[in-house]
Order: sequence, then structure tokens, then C-alpha cells
Amino acid sequence: MTRARGWGGGNVRGVVLMVVGIALFALTDVTTKWLSAGYGAAQVIAMRCATALLVAGPLAWRQGGIAPRRLPLHLLRGALIIAAAFSFFLAFARLPLFEAYVVSFTAPFMTMALAVPFLGEQVAAAAWAWAGLGFGGVLISVAPGLTGGGAAIGYGAALVGTASYAGMKIVTRRLGTAEGLAAAMAVPAALGVVVAGPFAALSWVAPPPEDAALLVLNGALWGIGNAVVTAAVRAAEASRIAPIDFTAMVWAVVFDAAFFDVRPGAMELAGAAVVVIACLGHQHGQRRRRA
Repeated sequence: MTRARGWGGGNVRGVVLMVVGIALFALTDVTTKWLSAGYGAAQVIAMRCATALLVAGPLAWRQGGIAPRRLPLHLLRGALIIAAAFSFFLAFARLPLFEAYVVSFTAPFMTMALAVPFLGEQVAAAAWAWAGLGFGGVLISVAPGLTGGGAAIGYGAALVGTASYAGMKIVTRRLGTAEGLAAAMAVPAALGVVVAGPFAALSWVAPPPEDAALLVLNGALWGIGNAVVTAAVRAAEASRIAPIDFTAMVWAVVFDAAFFDVRPGAMELAGAAVVVIACLGHQHGQRRRRA
């Protein structure tokens, strides 16, 4: 690859977008945590997807919709997104947060492993090493809370959600940029309404105005976050942006302090610092390889 794809190229744009997308997903998790006290997964996900569909649907129609030959890949991507949403909701309901984090942060390894056979990308040994360091930072942060005593279904759900999320990034990369971002979001949003809607209707809890606003905010953050991550995956190789997932640990520390008055201890701060070092080291190594 030429120098044009270095610091000023699409790869860096993809990295920056991925950092923003992970931050938006972390904010989505904050609102989901507030909502989970009074509402089930089906209602939250149905409202989330309906909000995203109201925005993405008309835009996708105006942009020309989706080519029929590409619809199967869009449906597969949408199914993976919805599977991840339900799986992570179940995992966080059944496991201590620390336990679910450890499982979910195996996603960068899955993404890089899948990028080799399905995208033909070359993953250098250094990339695996930096990813390993990032995972080590996660372990430093969460190790004090690990118990290993969570429900087996919770661990299984976290693993399914992680695999679905990694697979989504691979399918997104395969889809390319033939359709706009609105089309890329309209299909999973519509699928979410179809899948979660009937279950939400059976257990519907009428939200007061403040909760209704929070449900809409949850959907807006989720929709924008998915659009930003989609743009990131389109702009950069999957192996380049995979370790950026670890920055969710940094946002978790920041948002816990900002929204839940949970002050980070020395281990959490040390782990977050290791994650930042690993991500910066990985990006520096990637730029040197492409220079």
C-alpha cells in the first residue's frame, strides 16, 4: 500500500471514526443500563430500532435503496447486529459486568482472525501482540471483580454477541460502499422492529415522558453509532481498527464516573492506560508498515 493511505488516508479516517463509534456505543450502554431497570430487552430493542428506522428508512429510499443482488448480505449483516443486541442484553443481565467485559473484549481477536480468510487481509504478528497487550489492559481493569461464578447462559450469550459483532464488521467490509450509510442502517433497524416488535407488544410497559425520551435517545445513539462504525469499517481494514474496540474500557471508566458516580481505582486507571498505549502502538506500527 502506498504512502497515500498513511497518516492522511482513509485508514486514519477509519480509526478516528471507530473511536467515535465506540464512544457512542458506550453512551448507548449507559442509557440501556438506566432503561433495563424498568423495561425488557424486546421493548428497548424494538424502540431503538424503530427510532433508527424512522430516520434511516426515508434517507435510504431517497438514496436509491438497496440493490437486490446485495440484499442477502445486508440481511446477514442485519441479523448479526440484532443477534449481538439481544445477546449482550442477556449477557449483562445474567453476568457481573466484569465477566461480560472479558468475553466481549475477545472481539478484536475474532475480527482479525476472520479478516484473513474472508477479506484476504494480512495480519502481522505485531498486530496480534498489540491486541494481546490491549486485552491485558482489560484484564488489569476488571481482574479485581472477576469471580467465574456467573450463569453459563450468560457466558454463552456474551460469546454469541461477541462473535456476531465481529462477523458484522467482516460483512460490512465485504459490502463495500455501493449503498449509502442510511441503507446500511435501514435493514438492521427494520429487522429489529420485525423480530423484537411482537415480543415487545406482549410485555409492553407504557413509559412516562422522561423514559420515552430516554428510549428515543437510546435509539438515536445506537443508530448513529452503527452508522459511524459502518463508515469506519468501510474506510479502513478490519485488522487496522479491530483493537480500537478496547477503547470501550476507557469510556466505561469515564462514563461510570460521570453518570454513576463510580470513581475509578488505581487498577482501572492502570488498565485504561495500557489500553491506550496498546491502541496507539498498534496504529503507529500500522503506519510504519504502510510508509
